[in-house]
Amino acid sequence: MSGRTKRSRVLVLAAVCALALGLAAPALAAADWGAIAVSPRTGKVGVSYDYPTAHRAKQRALHECHQLGCRLAVWVANQYAALVLKRNGVFVAGVGLTKNLAFAKARERAHEPTAKKYAWIYSG
Repeated sequence: MSGRTKRSRVLVLAAVCALALGLAAPALAAADWGAIAVSPRTGKVGVSYDYPTAHRAKQRALHECHQLGCRLAVWVANQYAALVLKRNGVFVAGVGLTKNLAFAKARERAHEPTAKKYAWIYSG
């Protein structure tokens, strides 16, 4: 392979990488955040979605819970989040690219395939 051919391939590869980075930056900047908060004592849930930062999404979910003792269960960017309730009363969260995957992940993390579906959000 000649030196000119190698340079051409390197330039094409560099252009493709620059284009990929240029397309990825707006996607990262446009992340939509969501969160689920829950009161372990009462089961009251607060949710948020379509927020520009994780901090704002978390704060809104806690505010929406309307209970003392609410805790953040999960927060996500551009994904689904789900909350399940185990038979022993413990809440477990999961995240996924679809609602079903988020619930499946929560049940897997709970080690309880029949844990009750409790709440879900799509972050934005």
